Amino acid sequence: MVRIETERLTLRPFRSTDADEFARLAGDWAVASMTSDIPFPFSRRQAFAWLAPVRGEVRFAIERDGQLMGGAGYYRRVSGSAELGFWLGRPWWGKGYATEAAGAVLHQGLKNPRLPGYSSAHFVDNVASARVLRKLGFEPVGRALIACSARGCEVEAITYWLDRKLAQHTLPAMVFKEVPRSRWRVWLDRLEI
Repeated sequence: MVRIETERLTLRPFRSTDADEFARLAGDWAVASMTSDIPFPFSRRQAFAWLAPVRGEVRFAIERDGQLMGGAGYYRRVSGSAELGFWLGRPWWGKGYATEAAGAVLHQGLKNPRLPGYSSAHFVDNVASARVLRKLGFEPVGRALIACSARGCEVEAITYWLDRKLAQHTLPAMVFKEVPRSRWRVWLDRLEI
């Protein structure tokens, strides 16, 4: 997987060494309760399992100045579209980092010409994610009940769609740079030192 540099952030593959900080940040009730798949409480052991790559998913750790801040990624649906997801630890809320990181992930995914677009959703009580999705050009298309692991129940959510053509017009205003990875860097990343 590639590394992506934005104006302020680095998006890179998750490493097993991220587990402690991942568990601390994502295990915060305010974070976990706004995601579908992060349980509460969230242990270090669960973080290790969550960090393991899953077929069909593209997940990036979001960091600034070498510090883990959150995650963003997507998975391909049977239809061919991709489902976008993102989260940030509470210390970084309200600074535009989620929009910057999610925009970089969208841009990366659109390099695949067979990707027709992205879907996404947020729980009705998550106004911050609503703002991020709208800034990225997503349009609301409906409502659904989505299981929330942390809350232990289904939660009403607003669903969104971003068509490929619209995304290609929305995202160019953002600047993303894919960082080439040398064979040496790939080897070092595998060692996770």
